[in-house]
Amino acid sequence: MRVNMPNYLNQDLGFDEVRWATMRKTSYDSLASFARSPDKQLLPPGTHIFRLVQLPNGRYFEGTWWIPQNAFNELRDDVNRTKHGGGRLFRNYLAEYLALPPGASQLSVVEIELTEYVYAWVGPSAPLFQRPGGMQQIYLPNLADRGQPRVSSHARLLSTYWLKF
Repeated sequence: MRVNMPNYLNQDLGFDEVRWATMRKTSYDSLASFARSPDKQLLPPGTHIFRLVQLPNGRYFEGTWWIPQNAFNELRDDVNRTKHGGGRLFRNYLAEYLALPPGASQLSVVEIELTEYVYAWVGPSAPLFQRPGGMQQIYLPNLADRGQPRVSSHARLLSTYWLKF
């Protein structure tokens, strides 16, 4: 009797096979954005992950870099405790501690929820560009359905909102 085992997104891929799958026009080695080789982890349905975008445009699932909920909440709560906290400080914190592009144009937050199990690579960010790094980040390629960056069979959009400046 043959038992069919489930096949999860990125299950059959190693990091070496996806670490160059970054952007449509350019490519870089994603390994440099981690302080050490990331761990391949199975993320369960119900997992909330975040990322910053310039403007909400509906193409939420094509990005590969995500922020785990605990790291996002830690930085947001720290900003909320400051007298002069706001979107600019939050964006700067994210740029300091995660391997994200410079944040001057990142004005909005996207929150999604995984609806299926997916494999992603998780690890601490590298100290790039004289920034300390060190926070957990998620590298999750192939989340968008092939040829449809606005659709994912593995996640759903929960919310988008503007950062208050």
